[in-house]
Amino acid sequence: MKILHKTIIWFTWSSPVLFLPFFFLTVGERVEYGKNMGTLSLILFIITFIPSMIRRFGLAKEFSLLIKLTLPVRRQFGILMFMTAFTHYLAIKVIPTLQEKRPPSLPPYQAFGLAAIILSLALFITSNNWSTRKLKSNWKKLHRLTYVIGWLIFGHVLLISLRSGEVLSIQAISIGIVMVLEIASLIKARVGIKD
Repeated sequence: MKILHKTIIWFTWSSPVLFLPFFFLTVGERVEYGKNMGTLSLILFIITFIPSMIRRFGLAKEFSLLIKLTLPVRRQFGILMFMTAFTHYLAIKVIPTLQEKRPPSLPPYQAFGLAAIILSLALFITSNNWSTRKLKSNWKKLHRLTYVIGWLIFGHVLLISLRSGEVLSIQAISIGIVMVLEIASLIKARVGIKD
């Protein structure tokens, strides 16, 4: 397990390498790469929710291995989520706009995605021990933005799937289910506290 955790930490530190393919990919390959980074970002975002959700549902014993694998490196998953989301945004929006000298536009699905990235930037910047110490209890409050970010991501992928003519993409279904379960786990935890 320590090897896995060290590997994830190593990936976190080496994540700027994600930008290198931009120099070698064709336009079509870059778009595909950007889509893949978006999907990977979604998966990493979902992983950050799993340990707390399992605990709030009272299933920590049944899923102890999953919690042991993810909880110690949840911060690194969050950092990697931001890096892959930012790479996605560069590949899909920023670079094509600059290269093709298009006027800036922001359709609703991109507005949801951009809002999620902007809020994620605050979490990315404060995902370190120094920020945790300096912000104290405000750090936890700030990182509750993950719930807002989750719904923004849901809106982003839902609007993309509707725009492309799909009924619902697997990404929209996945994040939708996770966000509903997250709300249910928070409600369960609140009700459990009152009892």
